[in-house]
Amino acid sequence: MCFNDGSFLLVQGDKESSLDHVATIIPGENTLKMIDVYGKTSEVAGKIEEIDFLNNRIVLG
Repeated sequence: MCFNDGSFLLVQGDKESSLDHVATIIPGENTLKMIDVYGKTSEVAGKIEEIDFLNNRIVLG
């Protein structure tokens, strides 16, 4: 099986954000801490509902 090498999208309802430079995602209670390849961190509210490798999406609930 061959996967698309493109970047993942973070999907929150109708909003989609590219995870181009995100290297690490650390789940918390109700947040996700994301660390990019430059060491910059950011947090997003939500929990992972689905990881879709075929369509390169991480869906938050």
